[in-house]
Amino acid sequence: MKILPDEMNRWGFSQEDIDFIEKISSERFAHITQYDTKGKMLFSIIEKYSHLTGSFRSIDGKILIDNSSYIDEQLRKELKEDLLKMWPWRKGPLNIFDIEIDAEWRADFKWKRLLPHIKSLRGKHILDIGSNNGYYMFRMSEENPAMVMGVEPYINYYMQFLIMKKFTQIDNIFTLPLKFEDIAHIKKKFNTIFCMGILYHRKSPLDFLKEIHTMMAGDGELILETLILEGDSHYALVPEGRYSKMPNVYFIPTLPVIFYWLKKTGFVNSRCVDISYTDFNEQKKTPWVNTESLEDFLDPQDRSKTVEGYPAPVRAIIISEKRR
Repeated sequence: MKILPDEMNRWGFSQEDIDFIEKISSERFAHITQYDTKGKMLFSIIEKYSHLTGSFRSIDGKILIDNSSYIDEQLRKELKEDLLKMWPWRKGPLNIFDIEIDAEWRADFKWKRLLPHIKSLRGKHILDIGSNNGYYMFRMSEENPAMVMGVEPYINYYMQFLIMKKFTQIDNIFTLPLKFEDIAHIKKKFNTIFCMGILYHRKSPLDFLKEIHTMMAGDGELILETLILEGDSHYALVPEGRYSKMPNVYFIPTLPVIFYWLKKTGFVNSRCVDISYTDFNEQKKTPWVNTESLEDFLDPQDRSKTVEGYPAPVRAIIISEKRR
């Protein structure tokens, strides 16, 4: 199976970058599909339905993949059962060949909040860090970018993207089964970088932001969505143990701290365009999620706190630029 699109040099990737990305992605893909038990099972699902084709559109925030070939009810039933095996489906809403996937997150809410505030994506070269199943990449594709590259190391999410990409055959979006640090030093520069739900998972946020800055073209734009603490003080929460049952949350800062981090790492014109409290309309447990969700993460007696006693999740969207 092809991992990279043909002729990536048309998007400004050097041959050195292409060779490097091809090598490490192919090695990772081979490991997933040949030696990892879960990866082998999930990839077999993609192969099983490789004959199906469709087209992509979105209606009211829902990604619709319509089939261009006849699918009888028995095949649709099998496909639904197999798609369920690819869970957890985090980002949605999705409809694949008339199969409703009620994902954990209404990702369309976040997209609607940020889209009016960002520069046009038309003709842009875009990087989506932690791209999950590609929900946002498909939405980006509606804005006519030149290309969108995602990086997603988690096997289930990567395979979810692959099967949707296989059905739709959109040629200018693709995801690498890699961590961000695997590609942080390529020479390719991106006009727009999305980093949503990632910053608080980084042990060194300053180093992370600096690497992002290095990968941006002049006059490029960073769309940063992250957990914050409310207030104007200059401090960050460093959770002891878990935060909302997540074991890998290292820093939850106030906005002044984030603005300082961005300035320190070379970004300019940073501004917050949205602050939202996560609620049960936006994040919930569904039959397509085999893990706990928001209601399990909050104190049942006081929804303003997590089960650990920390402030409940508040998320901000911050937009920053790289000086030309």
